[in-house]
Amino acid sequence: MDEDDARADTERVSEAIETVGVDRLPDAVVDAWARAGLDTGAPTWPDEESRFRVRPRAEDADARADALAAVLDASPRRPDSLFVSLEVGRRTDLTGRPRFELETLSGHPEVTVADDHTAGTVPLTGEAFDAVATLAEDVAYLVVRDADGLALAEWRGETVRFAVPETRLSSVTESLDAATADRVERLD
Repeated sequence: MDEDDARADTERVSEAIETVGVDRLPDAVVDAWARAGLDTGAPTWPDEESRFRVRPRAEDADARADALAAVLDASPRRPDSLFVSLEVGRRTDLTGRPRFELETLSGHPEVTVADDHTAGTVPLTGEAFDAVATLAEDVAYLVVRDADGLALAEWRGETVRFAVPETRLSSVTESLDAATADRVERLD
């Protein structure tokens, strides 16, 4: 099997997982995928921090990006990597800054760009965050991890889940607009 065949197989498997949803796959499949060194996107949460979620208004993708920024600013853990799945790809009609930001993300070797979607892991830099914020309306799934692989935040659809110490929750809510802050809920 040559490299192109292996890449095509990986893309087909990735598309199948995206269709089914990683949270609905049997643990054995997810474990095998992880052992193969492929990012499942599924978060592992720290045991010592409380978990929360916020569901901004459905049409407010910017509020989800703001919530993500507030969590990253409030967390005592340093964000290291970002797994993102976008509902835009190389054949999507994007121009200007959104096209530039898509190209910023797709320039990383661990990012796969198909005709109509983009997925992969990138180091979480200011540039990567700006790209995600610009493409917020097109985020299908996102997870931010620290250097130990533990999740700081997960963005799935209209919900941002996150883990912070109890003492840092007020930093998150104070950084959000009042309507979004009122939607923060405890998961633990």
